[in-house]
Amino acid sequence: MNQTIGDRPILFESNSQDSDDSSLSQMVDLIADTFGIHIKPHYQDTLKKNLFTRIRALGLCSLNDYYQFLVARNQLVTVATEWRELISLLTVTETYFFRDEGQMSLLKNQLLPELIERKTVLSLTQRNPANGEFSRPTLRLWSAGCSTGEEAYSLAILVKELIPDNQTWDILILGTDINQPAIALAQQGIYSDWSFRTTTPEIKNRYFRSHKQGWKIDSAIQAMVTFQPGNLMQDNYPAYASSIHDFDLIICRNVFIYFDFNAIAQVIDKFYCSLTPGGFLLTGHTELYGQTTEPFQVKNFPQSAVYQKPTSLDEQSKVLNTITPAAIESRETEISSPSLPSLETGFDISPNTQTLLDAAKESLIQEAYADVIQIAEQLIALVPQHFQAYCLMAEAYANFGDYSQASQACQQALQIDPLAIEPYHLLAQIAEEQGERDSAKLFLKRIIYLAPNSVTAHLELGSIYEREGNEKQAQKTWRSLLEILENLPQQAIDSHNQQTTAELKAHVLKHLNSTTHEP
Repeated sequence: MNQTIGDRPILFESNSQDSDDSSLSQMVDLIADTFGIHIKPHYQDTLKKNLFTRIRALGLCSLNDYYQFLVARNQLVTVATEWRELISLLTVTETYFFRDEGQMSLLKNQLLPELIERKTVLSLTQRNPANGEFSRPTLRLWSAGCSTGEEAYSLAILVKELIPDNQTWDILILGTDINQPAIALAQQGIYSDWSFRTTTPEIKNRYFRSHKQGWKIDSAIQAMVTFQPGNLMQDNYPAYASSIHDFDLIICRNVFIYFDFNAIAQVIDKFYCSLTPGGFLLTGHTELYGQTTEPFQVKNFPQSAVYQKPTSLDEQSKVLNTITPAAIESRETEISSPSLPSLETGFDISPNTQTLLDAAKESLIQEAYADVIQIAEQLIALVPQHFQAYCLMAEAYANFGDYSQASQACQQALQIDPLAIEPYHLLAQIAEEQGERDSAKLFLKRIIYLAPNSVTAHLELGSIYEREGNEKQAQKTWRSLLEILENLPQQAIDSHNQQTTAELKAHVLKHLNSTTHEP
């Protein structure tokens, strides 16, 4: 949840709005130059709130003061510390184990086995000159933009499953991120249940143990992973001093959504130079569409596109010069994510809005949330008052854990259709997730006012009252819900809860009977 300015007024050097806008523009450029993060215009209000959070913390007076502080050369240590504070507000750390089932399946069943076989064979062709023994096989994996570490640990678990005797290998699994508090959490290896929402019970029980703060990663898996800060934009890669070189696999997902076109190009080049010949780059599904990816070879699988560094000059000659919309459409292999170029790439496209909407919905089902946001932005660019686009964007941001952006998208949807209940449902869920029960109840009551027979709103409101110990209001809400259910077909299935009316009635009656009935 993004912080706000608070009640104390901020003093400005000038009352000129032009000066304020100019300083904000300077900050946007400075952030882009320093981290590659491209702040889009419709996110700049949120950026401004975050900047003033830091202005207050430092006791400064204006955006210009803050800008001058960050570019100062006489207090580099202090400035570096401040950048760390700011970047923690600008980036989303929401992630979870085994995110994107399709890509994880591709890693487990194809990419990693191919790398393991290749490196095993390679080790049998090389001998240690000191003792004449065969060299130990090596495997080097990099989770770039690893956030709080779930992706890197997921890779370690896959490697452990595929190489049970991994002690006979030299394995490096590296996680880097610009957000140093996130790196610190990754190093602790302690996670809440929310990080396991797509993890099988078998994996969770095998590789995690109960901890007073949640679940702690198995020490053997934790020892397989190294975490360190890293700035993809400013750091020079390959970097031999920090072991960032000759990787067999680089995963960089849901990072490029922050970057502009030129920044992405620079990082792609760094990744290419940091891969060993034949190494793979795996990104979010649509993050490189419209981007020149040569000299990578593009390999298309049903689960994802993969970018491979060629192994010889002959193979390099076969590499596509660019990925264009026509090339994407002509591929025989179906790509699980929609083949949609970004509007920022300069292509002259006029996609059918229904096609885009269907693609966004499918991406949401597939949990490709970065894709949902990108497609929704394209829809809004075509149809600024597109209600469903804002709703889909809100849901995607909520799944990312960026509740501020999710709430903002909900409010924009409500400006288009003030009587819609869908945004209120999500706002209620966000409020409850953040422990703001009063706000959650308010949103749910608005839904019930607009749609008196809403099963889901009554169900959630009754549950909140019950958790608060407000038995009277809980009983009242359960009885109202029971009346609604009595008038519905017993085999009808509620779209939100995926339960039949009969199942919901049994659930409500259980709650009514579990507490003292009040007249």
